[in-house]
Amino acid sequence: MNVKNDTLISCQYARIYMNNIIITVLLYFTVIFCLHGQGKSFNISRRDTVYLQNHFLKDTLVIRPVYQTQENKTEFDLIVWLPAFTAMFVLFVTNLITLYKIQRDTKEAIRKDIILTKIKIERDRLEKFYDPIFTTLRSNEVTFNAYGPNSFPKDSGPLETEASMVWRQIVENVILPNNKKICDIIHQYSHLIDSKDSINSYLDFAIHAESYEHFIKFPNTLHKGFKYPNNFIDKVEEVRSRVVSDLRVTEHNLTA
Repeated sequence: MNVKNDTLISCQYARIYMNNIIITVLLYFTVIFCLHGQGKSFNISRRDTVYLQNHFLKDTLVIRPVYQTQENKTEFDLIVWLPAFTAMFVLFVTNLITLYKIQRDTKEAIRKDIILTKIKIERDRLEKFYDPIFTTLRSNEVTFNAYGPNSFPKDSGPLETEASMVWRQIVENVILPNNKKICDIIHQYSHLIDSKDSINSYLDFAIHAESYEHFIKFPNTLHKGFKYPNNFIDKVEEVRSRVVSDLRVTEHNLTA
């Protein structure tokens, strides 16, 4: 999971933690209040002495202090405890909803991370391996068809000799550098080969390219043992097309 998603989930857990602290403190004071109101206690009230003067009877009425003792009820009072139960219920529901959202967001973040990683691998597979190999092979094929031995004049005269010399220059300046480029890609990025592809044909091409370079510099009969792989460019094109299709499906899944 990337840093951004880790930070987001950490913030969500921190928010739950802070909410729990706040609600727990409020719940604590609510319970204290309830216990204070619900507990058994005695309230004693005292009235001061009151003197009333009757002017008609010329007498004085004395009202003495009266002490009243009242015992509070000790049985369970739902109204008193209702705030505490409400706070506990709100705490439980809030945490349950938040944890569900975090679980859902975490699964979605992991899913997107996996898809993004797969997209990066498939793009690297195309950009660093199949695309350059395919385009370079196609370039060699077009060049060979235009200037190779099959295009030489058949008169065995000056034109054929001239065409052979041109082809020699093209081999040294175009074909061999292109072959080296392909071999470097195979050696450096062979780990990007698609799971449905095989490295054997690429290694066969690398051996053929190295043998062909020696053959151009020092003609020999051993080169016949290292032939160009059969239908190599067609196989590369087929795998490349499949990787392009897989990449499009993966990119679509990211937004689905």
